[in-house]
Amino acid sequence: MSLNPTFMQWPGRSNFADTEANNLTYSGLPINGVYTQKDLEGIEAPADPGEYPFTRGIHAGMFRDRLWTRRQYMGFGTGSDVNAWIKDLLSRGQNGLSMALDLPTQMGMDSDNPLGIHEVGRVGVAIDSLADMEAMFEGVPLDKVATSFTINGTAAIIMAMYLVTAEKQGVPPEKIRGTVQNDILKEFVARGTYLFPPEPSLRLVGDVIEYGITKAPKFNTISISMAHMKSAGATLIQADAFMFANAIAYIEELTKRGYHIDQFGHQLSFLQCVNKDFFEGVARLRAARRYWAEMAKERFGSEQDKTQKYRIHSGGDTDAMTFERPNANIARTALTCMSAVLGGAQSIQLPCWDEAYEIPTEDAIQNALDVQMIVAYESGVTNVVDPLAGSYYVESLTEQSHQAIGNIVEDILESGGSVKWIEEGRMQAAIAQEAILWEQRLKSGDEVMVAYNYAKNDDSRSTYESMLHPYEETTLERQKQSMADVRATRDQSQLDAALQSLKAAAEGEGNLMEPIMAAVRAYGTVGEIVEVLHDVFGAFDAPTGI
Repeated sequence: MSLNPTFMQWPGRSNFADTEANNLTYSGLPINGVYTQKDLEGIEAPADPGEYPFTRGIHAGMFRDRLWTRRQYMGFGTGSDVNAWIKDLLSRGQNGLSMALDLPTQMGMDSDNPLGIHEVGRVGVAIDSLADMEAMFEGVPLDKVATSFTINGTAAIIMAMYLVTAEKQGVPPEKIRGTVQNDILKEFVARGTYLFPPEPSLRLVGDVIEYGITKAPKFNTISISMAHMKSAGATLIQADAFMFANAIAYIEELTKRGYHIDQFGHQLSFLQCVNKDFFEGVARLRAARRYWAEMAKERFGSEQDKTQKYRIHSGGDTDAMTFERPNANIARTALTCMSAVLGGAQSIQLPCWDEAYEIPTEDAIQNALDVQMIVAYESGVTNVVDPLAGSYYVESLTEQSHQAIGNIVEDILESGGSVKWIEEGRMQAAIAQEAILWEQRLKSGDEVMVAYNYAKNDDSRSTYESMLHPYEETTLERQKQSMADVRATRDQSQLDAALQSLKAAAEGEGNLMEPIMAAVRAYGTVGEIVEVLHDVFGAFDAPTGI
């Protein structure tokens, strides 16, 4: 395989060809066998917690004053199915909701679209219209709970449905707390659930953020993520850098509309996972806080602490979960939880031990919540703020991580920025290159995964596969019936007028959130709204030859 020379300058898995693995972090940063005071020479001691650039934490008291939000990823079947889960999990100690949407919803398809009928309600909840959102949150007071939606291509539509559902409960948008991921740029390079070309996609992201500025100030209108790019193959450090390069593109979309970063920076959040390299996880989260604070202040002129404070949603690395002896995944999630806590994350969700197979069972979800509560209340790590501060290794690795992230971001900016990189396929190529090297290391056994390529046994997977969360075969028919009921009872003339107004707005330059909300109130479906936008924006042909 021919390696791109630009990518080879970055720390990465190509470094493992010439260096012993125990002299490198997971991301390929060089490390020493022993660290001493000399390793801190030239490194400025970090400021106290709660002080710029917030390396040691965004609050002075951190977890002594307030623990992180505990979330577990959930969503399966129909809105009514998930409603029962929501109420059960809230009663078990979960204090924030993190909703998965099924693939048809993510791809802008209705449940009766022939292209998506085999995926309805499988990897998340099926949401076709406002009726499904209303069913999902029936009896759940939306002024009391924060809900995160992992949704990108249709983020504006899902946010509109959530806000209108709250509206029907009598809760105004300024009181709503939650998050839509809305990070479309990483979809072009990692997951593929984009619906339109990069520029109109970026416009929609900006529209959601802009709506939050003016109407929903407590809502996190974007969660900029590195986790999916890491899962696609990038190293952790590379994915962190790609995330920040994408963040710059989003910020510039808003600043060109006349907004200053201090008007919306506090509504940006970040999804930054940790994995089996415990100390690299801690160091990266500390380095990322510093990098963001400096970028917000020095590049964009922020003058407010609330903008400069980097708010992290973190969790485990799902692609580190093994099919083989999956109970071992409980230990993996405990390690990643501790790494995220010691790195100072504001909210955490952990993969469940059975997630290598399917949507987690209720017992597995409870186990993942128990891991978080044990770390919070039994381990003692929350009694001291940033307890690893001053460690020769952690401080040195924090500095290395900060420099490596910055160098990659500058490479991208100096050659056109992340949107240009995506349009030309360069970011995709970098990730693909690392994915190939990673797979080679796994197959050779150079990268150890217990039970997968080390200490293996001949146990059949069938023992665990029989424990899978069952797919309810009636889901598709129930969802199609729900859609039929909506179409039979809605005011079609009201919807037609709303969709026509949406098309006219899309052809112009105004914000699309209000027209989308009007279509949602008229019980327009996700597919109907996306079809209108497709007619205006077109589709994106991904670059080939990556």
